[in-house]
Parts: sequence; C-alpha cells; structure tokens
Amino acid sequence: MFDWQAELSRPSPLPTAARAEVYTSAVAPPVSFAQALTGSTKIALNDDLPPPLIRGEQVSVKITQEVYEKGKAVCKNNLRGRLILIKGDKPYTKKDIQMKLQKVWITTASWSMTSLGRGYYEFFFANENDKRKVWVAGTVDLKPGVLRLFEWTKDFNMHNQRNTHAQVWIRLMELPQEYWMERTLREIANAVGTSLLIDNATTNRLFGHYARILVDMDFTCKIFYEIIVERDGFAFPVEVVYERMPDFCTHCQNIGHVVQDC
Repeated sequence: MFDWQAELSRPSPLPTAARAEVYTSAVAPPVSFAQALTGSTKIALNDDLPPPLIRGEQVSVKITQEVYEKGKAVCKNNLRGRLILIKGDKPYTKKDIQMKLQKVWITTASWSMTSLGRGYYEFFFANENDKRKVWVAGTVDLKPGVLRLFEWTKDFNMHNQRNTHAQVWIRLMELPQEYWMERTLREIANAVGTSLLIDNATTNRLFGHYARILVDMDFTCKIFYEIIVERDGFAFPVEVVYERMPDFCTHCQNIGHVVQDC
C-alpha cells in the first residue's frame, strides 16, 4: 500500500550539481594522529617554497629573510629561563611552574611559557614593561629549585649554554645633573650591559654623587671602568664603579667560582 504521508515527509532530491557540491564539501583531507590529538588540521600550502639544495651528503634550504624577521619580532619581549633542581627534588610540570610564577610576577598583561627541554623555558610577554619588570626581579626561588632568567637571543642552542650573565648595580660617578634624564642614563649604562632599572635615589635626585643603575652584564665581554660620553661638539669620561661583582671563571666561562677553584 502506498503511504502518501511518508512520501510527502521525505526531502526533495537535490539537483545533480548540488549533490556534487555537498559531497565535495563533506570530504576532508586525511587527519594525522598528532592532528587529531591537538584538534588542529591546518593545511600547509607548499606553493612557492624555496627548493632544497643538495651539497654532497647534506641538504640545505634558504629561508625567506622577511618572514624570519617577523619571527624575531614575535619574540622581542621574550625572556628565557633555566630551572635548576638539586638531586632528590621532585620534577615540576609546566603547569606547576606557571602557577608558582603567577603568584610572584605582577604584570599588566597575561604572559605564556613554553618548554624548550632540558630545564629551559621561554616566556612570552605582551609588552616591554612587563618583560623588564620580571627580568629585574631576577632569579625566582620556587622552593624547591630556582628559575634563573636571562636575555632572549637569536639562534638559541641549549647544548652551548653557559652561565655568563649576572645583574650588577653600577655607579656612574660624578655625572653632571643635566645628564640624569632616564633616557640619557640608560644610553650611558648600555655601554657596559643591558640597563634594567634606575634606583629611586637617582630618579628623584636625592643623592648627586653618582647615578646608580642595574644592568645585566655578560662576563665573557671586556669590563670597562670608564665610559666616554659624547654629545654634539663635546665628550668627557665617566668613571664606572661596579657593586658586588660575582665570581667568574675564565677557564670554563661560568659564573659562580674563580679559575683557581674550577
């Protein structure tokens, strides 16, 4: 018996072209196991990529410089850190470290981190001020273990890392007051390291014998005790005094001991 009610309830058949369109849109490219886990299936477009070059037993490829420069710009407010634990300390997960740091770092915007392996981490900050604020705070005691922060540099290779940087307060002795503008002080201090912080007494001009600035220094570089400050038509020397310089081994190029104890 013909059931006219059931027949009316069925959808009308699509035209041939429409059926082909629906079928085509429903077919997706195969998804790898890794993509299925992450939930992302971004399709890579391989048009116009530079061809690889075979040189003997090696293969090389020249990347697009413009895109690489954009990659560096993404990292301009980054810091790196190394987690140091002693034997017997329980290893941390990334989530554990992030929760501990969120209680210590007071930033104006959110930040993120990624593990690089072997105890190294990279931290992404939204702006320069947040980065400097965290960097100035220095080593973080995680109890147990410590996180030592250092400046972001390109071409990072964890296998070649040495502990060569430390934060040191410097004094620019007998610097005339017209040079005590924040920008000018940072420009002068950058001759011996990366300027991080100007102390309150200097900012408020409470003590005029010297300007005091915290810098991040690379102890593999030459240490200068005098800076020639130049401006249009004039130049003069400024004595630099370093406060509490750390021990540095010239043999193994690491901070923490002298060469006699290496």
